[in-house]
Amino acid sequence: MVEEIEVSKTMEKHLEAIDIQLALMMDARFNHESLHNFRESIRQFRALMFFYMPNIRPSDYRMVESLSKKYFNMTSVIREIDVFENGYQSYMNDETIKKLTAIKQPLIDKLKSEIDETNGFKFQQIKIHIRPWKAKSNVGKCILSRQCELFQTFLEKDVENFNDEKYIHAKRMLAKKLCYINDILTPEVTSLARVRLELEQFQQAAKQLHDVCVNLRYVGQYQLDDSKLIEKLVKDHEVNMKVAETQYFRTCEAINEFLSNPNA
Repeated sequence: MVEEIEVSKTMEKHLEAIDIQLALMMDARFNHESLHNFRESIRQFRALMFFYMPNIRPSDYRMVESLSKKYFNMTSVIREIDVFENGYQSYMNDETIKKLTAIKQPLIDKLKSEIDETNGFKFQQIKIHIRPWKAKSNVGKCILSRQCELFQTFLEKDVENFNDEKYIHAKRMLAKKLCYINDILTPEVTSLARVRLELEQFQQAAKQLHDVCVNLRYVGQYQLDDSKLIEKLVKDHEVNMKVAETQYFRTCEAINEFLSNPNA
C-alpha cells in the first residue's frame, strides 16, 4: 500500500541523514556543531522508530535500536564535555579548562578508531520491514491516534519520583521525541502548535537541569577543585529544577486542552 511505502521512504531518508552527518562530523574533526548535528540525526531517526514501533517487525526494531544507540553512545562523553565547556567556561579556572581538554582528546582519538573499525558501514544499508496498516485505515487518523497515545504517557506522573533528575530526563526524552514526530509527520496540524511549543520549552528546561547534573558529576569524577564553578552549578541546579517542574505542568495543560478536542 502507498502508506507503507511512504513510511519506508521516510525511514530511508533519515537513515541516509545519519550517514551524511557522520561524514560531515569527520570532515569537521568532531567539532561542537558537527557532533550535535550527528547526534540529532540519530535522535530524529530513533524518534521515528519509537513512533512506528507497533508497525515494525520486532527483530528489525531490536537490531536498529541497538545499532543506533551504539553510535549515539560513542559520542556521548565528548558531547557532554563540550556542553560543559561552552556553558561554564567563564566560571572555570585555568586548571579546570586544561584538565577537561586533556580528558577530551583521548576520547576523540578513541571515537576515530571505533568509526574506522566499522569498515565503512552505512546506515542506508539497513532494511526495515513495516507491518501493513489495517485495511482501509486512514493514515492521518492513525498518526494522530498514536500521538495521542504518547501524549497520555507524557501526562502520567510518578509523584514520588518526580524530583528525581533521571525521571525528569526520561520525560524530556519523550518530549523531544514528540517534537521530532510533530516536525516530521504533522507539521501542518495547527491545533498541535501550542503543544509543540510547550513540549520544546519543557525539554529545554529539562536539558538545562540534566546538563547541570552531568557537570556536577564530572566535578567529582575528575576531581575539579574549582569553588566558583561549583557554586554556580549548585545554584543553577536549584533554579533549573523549579523551572523544569513548572514547565512540565504548563505542558500538561496544553496537552490536556488538545486531547479534549484532538480533531479541532
